[in-house]
Amino acid sequence: MSRARAGGSPIERRVVRALCALCAVAAATGRARADEPIRQRPAVRLELGACLDPERDAIQRAVRIELGQEPRADEDPGSVAVRVDCAAGDPEAGVILEVRRPGSARRYRYALDWRAQPGDVRPRLLGLAVAEAVDASQLELIAVPEPPVLAAAPGATRPSLTAPSWNLAFVGGRRSFAADTGVALVGAGLMPSWRLSPHLGLSMDALGESSTIVVPSGAIQIVSASTAPRIAWRVGARLHAELGAGVRLGVVRMRGEAFAPAETTASRLIRVWFGPIASAAVGFELTPRVSLRAGVELGEVVTGATARDQGRTVAVLDGAWTSFTLAATVAL
Repeated sequence: MSRARAGGSPIERRVVRALCALCAVAAATGRARADEPIRQRPAVRLELGACLDPERDAIQRAVRIELGQEPRADEDPGSVAVRVDCAAGDPEAGVILEVRRPGSARRYRYALDWRAQPGDVRPRLLGLAVAEAVDASQLELIAVPEPPVLAAAPGATRPSLTAPSWNLAFVGGRRSFAADTGVALVGAGLMPSWRLSPHLGLSMDALGESSTIVVPSGAIQIVSASTAPRIAWRVGARLHAELGAGVRLGVVRMRGEAFAPAETTASRLIRVWFGPIASAAVGFELTPRVSLRAGVELGEVVTGATARDQGRTVAVLDGAWTSFTLAATVAL
């Protein structure tokens, strides 16, 4: 009976053997899992700045221990390159680590401040930092993959992120000349404009305007066609203001008609008129492509036109003028 207790029964011996086998399997599994990060860690190429030459051997030894592998010195395209250099060129200020993954243009930079650490501890601290930087860059690359770079097709242009460059405005307004017997013209037209920058723009309108002046012997019909190239400075966004300067060039036709059929109709004249201008406008964007604006234009006639009836001046395009306009603008 004592021999049975010392050796144990066959069932007990089998149970003990099974438990031992399970413990061995668990220990082997634990060692395999502990070794997995080291096996999965890619080859590392270590580059040390010249400022770290006094501690180069100690640093390489610490890195080898922490990585579990010998850092590579050759230019292996499949290895992770880790560049370590001194911050501000002084090893006492700390170091900067730059990790470059193979086949990727992305860079990972880390700063290690070791000013409070003694000199004999710094190589081991740097070895830990290199291992952590390599692992962190690998995880970060998986979490945020590098976006694909698509080559632009030949002749293709990148879409603009700014407001559309070309606009077309439908303009209506009234122009009054301040000279004695100056006429008042009413008309409409188009004004294309081009945005050179968010603030600077060029425009040129094309307007047709007309008026009828009643005189003692009949009436004078006045028809004018003009254009005004100008440069303008704009401020604001949805609600914006604009100041501009330019010159207005026009052609005017004045034709007299008599009331009585028997009377001779006055002669017709055609003249060129022009002068410098200054303008101001305020606009509001209803949508990103449609806006409304109100403007005023001030000008001075350099060369104008004069109509006479029975020797008296009855209508002139001369002196200063003022024009008020309303416009609807569409972005093209």
